[in-house]
Amino acid sequence: MRIKSRIIFPLSLLLVLLGAGCLDSSSNISSSPFSGSFSNYQYDYVDDYDYGYEWAEYEDIDNFDDCQYEFGSGDAEDGCNDYVRHNYSGYRSFGSYDCTEDCSGHEAGYEWAERNDIYHEDDCGGNSNSFIEGCLQYVEDYY
Repeated sequence: MRIKSRIIFPLSLLLVLLGAGCLDSSSNISSSPFSGSFSNYQYDYVDDYDYGYEWAEYEDIDNFDDCQYEFGSGDAEDGCNDYVRHNYSGYRSFGSYDCTEDCSGHEAGYEWAERNDIYHEDDCGGNSNSFIEGCLQYVEDYY
């Protein structure tokens, strides 16, 4: 009698789960690891540059505000911001500033501000307007 109950209970549980649709292989689970919102991400959160970049690429993020909203601050936000900068700040604009050619001056100013931990716009200086605007964009993005 004891052997019978050991077999019947697991089989009953399996049937109940199948009947409730819990083990249905066609359940609506996104095939993407990114399901629209970071809080719905199927895996553990990792504050990782590559994750932020890949998330932005998958979601086709086109502005820094979405990166800030999704990640706050940290490596993942940096990756997301770089995706936006590389794909949507190209020849037309760099953040909120217009570029005259290829935005290389803006990129240089932004990277300089990042390397030097610039947090106030009064600390942005240089010989080039585009360099200064890149520095100012960094301050706007992070402070």
